[in-house]
Amino acid sequence: MRLISARQAWREALHESRDSVLAAAQERIKLGKRGRVIGETMPSMRDSNGRCAHMLAAGLVQSAIGTLPKPLQHFGHALYSPVANGQDINVAHALVWLTVDLGECTAKRKEVAYWMALAAIKSHQAAVNGREAWGPGRVVEFVHDWYGTKVSVSHWARDWSTIWSTIASTVDHLDAKALKPVAAVIVKMAERRVFGTSRWDLYDREHVADLRAEAYAARRGSAREALHARLNAMGTEQLRRWFRRMNAYGAAYRREWGIDTQENPGRHLVYNDRISEYWSQRQRVGDVTKRVA
Repeated sequence: MRLISARQAWREALHESRDSVLAAAQERIKLGKRGRVIGETMPSMRDSNGRCAHMLAAGLVQSAIGTLPKPLQHFGHALYSPVANGQDINVAHALVWLTVDLGECTAKRKEVAYWMALAAIKSHQAAVNGREAWGPGRVVEFVHDWYGTKVSVSHWARDWSTIWSTIASTVDHLDAKALKPVAAVIVKMAERRVFGTSRWDLYDREHVADLRAEAYAARRGSAREALHARLNAMGTEQLRRWFRRMNAYGAAYRREWGIDTQENPGRHLVYNDRISEYWSQRQRVGDVTKRVA
């Protein structure tokens, strides 16, 4: 999940980015599959790094949404949530109507304005999602469909333009309030990518490795004894599993540091001690024989 904008973050934080059970079943029917095929590659249900990153970002956004008053949460869900329901729409409509100040207005005009408030939410939702905002004709049609009252489009500028602008401004204001904590999350996450916020920006790799080696040197004796005692307590099978892990660790470490492990051994004390203990344990279990020159 990429945090691009507050509106996008709100929507994607509540979106499950994988196929539903029915969609997966439908795909298998298309392929004519019944059950699982031996050797078939199946999507993993475990949390990959990408999924964990999505869950972290989504959790931060959802937590920010949770700080809003309940009516504003429903208002934001009505505009941006992929799982918005009737309650979200109803509360959003009520919030706009209770917030807007239309001044002096007849009862009949207030009745029409009440449904214009819902139309304004729909219009705003269309506008922020890349579609055209509603014009007078669409608003008049909506009010007639929902309330049954005919409003003259020809008299829109005289009778309804001011009311519509006031309601639309109220929707904009509520939208900004709802998005404020989500926008703060995006700014905070963006600051983590600014130069100087990571230790690798402030120090080069060699300097960090030297500091790590210096800290290890202060406790090197006890660390070596603890490692030796732990390995001596292992059985042969446990040790062989440790040998395999050490082989992978050593190969990765040498790929990263190359000849520096030999040119600057003091920088790689942890690595050297582990390799030394590795060969000692290999000798103990009889995998290798110590030779005397």
